[in-house]
Amino acid sequence: MKLSKVIPAHTKTVEFNWCKKDWLIMSPIYRTARIGMNLMDSCFWCGYSFNDGDLMAIAQPKKGLNKVLCQDCAEKLLEEE
Repeated sequence: MKLSKVIPAHTKTVEFNWCKKDWLIMSPIYRTARIGMNLMDSCFWCGYSFNDGDLMAIAQPKKGLNKVLCQDCAEKLLEEE
């Protein structure tokens, strides 16, 4: 399972162990719980900023901490599997 995209002059690829597409709905409660932390309020891959009510996905890269993805990026990742 991996995501790839072309960045001027090279391709960025991140490999993932797993992805849960229907993880959590963005809400004011979630934002409040993340105050002072590394707020995951946008998609790790495409940068989409989540609005309240948006469904978020979560994925674990082979290296590093879990990442939040939008539904479109999660779908692409799961299709790659």
